[in-house]
Amino acid sequence: MKNFDSQIFKTRDATSYDSVTEQFDYFTEQLSQPLALRMVSMAEIAPTENVLDIGTGTGVVALQAARMIDLNGMVYGIDLSEGMLAKAEEKARRMELDQKVKFSQMDAEALNFEDQKFDVALSLFALLHFPNPLIALKEIYRVTRPGGRLVLAIGSGIPIFSSTGWIHLLKRFPDLIRDLQGKRLVAPHFLDSLVQQHIPETEEPEESHLASHSHNRTQSIRSLVQQAGFDILKTYWHGHQAVIETPEEFWEIQRTFSSIARKRLSTATPDEVKSLYQKFLEKCRAVQSRGGRLVYPFAAFYVVGHRPKAD
Repeated sequence: MKNFDSQIFKTRDATSYDSVTEQFDYFTEQLSQPLALRMVSMAEIAPTENVLDIGTGTGVVALQAARMIDLNGMVYGIDLSEGMLAKAEEKARRMELDQKVKFSQMDAEALNFEDQKFDVALSLFALLHFPNPLIALKEIYRVTRPGGRLVLAIGSGIPIFSSTGWIHLLKRFPDLIRDLQGKRLVAPHFLDSLVQQHIPETEEPEESHLASHSHNRTQSIRSLVQQAGFDILKTYWHGHQAVIETPEEFWEIQRTFSSIARKRLSTATPDEVKSLYQKFLEKCRAVQSRGGRLVYPFAAFYVVGHRPKAD
C-alpha cells in the first residue's frame, strides 16, 4: 500500500495544476461553463448575499456568481493552487468584477472563515481532490448560516437505477457499436491507460480515495452531504459528450484534466513524453482514419441542500 500523507497529497495535487493553468482555463471555459451556469442558477443567489466557492480553480463559478450580486454582497473563491488563483484574479480584473469577488489560497478542510458567514456555498468538481471530503463538508457546514444553501457537483457516472439512467444508456447504444468497431477513443481513460503502461507510478497516490475507488459516486456524495449536517433538497445528473477535432487537442485536454496523466507526465523524462506522445497520435489518427471519434464525456451529479434553520 502506498504511503499517504494528506498534507503532502494536497500540496502536490495543487502544484500539479500550476504548469497547466492556461490550458485548464481554456478548456474549462469551453466545456464546464454550462455546468457552472447551471450551478449558479440552482443556487438562486440574491444580490446582497455572501457566497463561497470551494476549489474555485480559475474562477469559472465564482465569476459567474459575482455577476449575480451587488456591492452589498461578496463572493469568496478559495483554492490551493497559486497558479489557478493568479489566473482567476487576472480574469476578475479584466471583467471588472474584482470589487465583488476575492480569491484566497486556502485549504477546504480548514477554512479560515468565521462560523455562519455565508449564505451560499458552491463547489464544482472539487470534492474529488480532497483526501478527507467529509471534513471539508463539515467545514462548509460550519461557515454556512442556518438556512443557507449548498450546491455542489462532482464528476460521476449516471445513477443507473433511475429513468435518467435508462434513457442515457439507450442514447449510448451507438457509442457501444463504435467501441466494438474501434471507432471511438474516450478521454481521460485512453491517455491514462497509455501513461500507466509506459510511465512508472510514484510512491504517492495520484488521486483521492473517493476519486480512485468509484466511478458512480452518486450515493457516496449523498451520504457525505447528509453526514456533514445538510438536508438534501434535490439531486440532478447532467452529462454531455464533447467531440474533440484534433489529436493534439485531445492530448492537451487529457494532460490537463486527468490527475494520473498530469502527474505522471510531470515526472517523466522528455524522451519518455515524446515517445508516449507519438504513440498517442498514431492511435488517434488510426481511429480517425476509420471515421471514428475522439470524445471527452463531461458529467456532473449535482446535490442541492441547505443547513437546517433549527440548528
